[in-house]
Amino acid sequence: MSEAADLSKEAKFLGNLDQEIHPNLDITVVEDGVIIDWFQSPDHLQFKHSYTEPRLIRRLQPRQALVKACNNKQHSINRILDLTGGWGIDSLILAYHGRNVTMLEHNELVYHVASYSLNYARSIQHTRAAAECIEIIHINSLDFLLALKDSKIYDCIYLDPLFPDHKSSAKPAGEMQILQHLTQNQDIDQCFELALEKAGKRVVVKRPAKSRPISDLSADLVYREKTIRFDVYLTNRGNY
Repeated sequence: MSEAADLSKEAKFLGNLDQEIHPNLDITVVEDGVIIDWFQSPDHLQFKHSYTEPRLIRRLQPRQALVKACNNKQHSINRILDLTGGWGIDSLILAYHGRNVTMLEHNELVYHVASYSLNYARSIQHTRAAAECIEIIHINSLDFLLALKDSKIYDCIYLDPLFPDHKSSAKPAGEMQILQHLTQNQDIDQCFELALEKAGKRVVVKRPAKSRPISDLSADLVYREKTIRFDVYLTNRGNY
């Protein structure tokens, strides 16, 4: 690990992780990211959180549903608020495609992991431009929305609630299982209602492909992939 990384507040927090609070968790801070191990019999889950991993870089391809959903015909969606930042993968994808993203994460551990990886991504040429377009804030999303005075500062507000357990035996990827262990959906219904009031042009909600919508309100647009979809709720009907 570099000296600069060793002195960062994120590295200090992760290096001093309280094992009484997180007895199932082992954190290893490396130069370009964080290796996370979760031990809960009979499972051992591991993944490396890094915005410079080749498998993540491959996900930055254009024309995927997320990028389409957070866009419009006028190409006037520039500022995005990601209410449920998590590991920050979707925020990085959006930033890579030219959006300025404010990413919120209420869980202190998840915030520090994402923040550490983001700092490193800002030092690498092929991720620097995208990483510098992301602001990450440790805060509860509902509190942030309630305090938001300029109600149209964000063109798009994005929500990615944790998906409910699937009836099949199939499990999500290890990083998503660990995220589910660490966090939970908080005030999602209230956040969605406030997002509709405060988004300048649209609210985008990520859902499992066959699940019910987040509310009884019908989506104006839907962008689909094999296992997920993005429901789009327009707040300015003149900007499709």
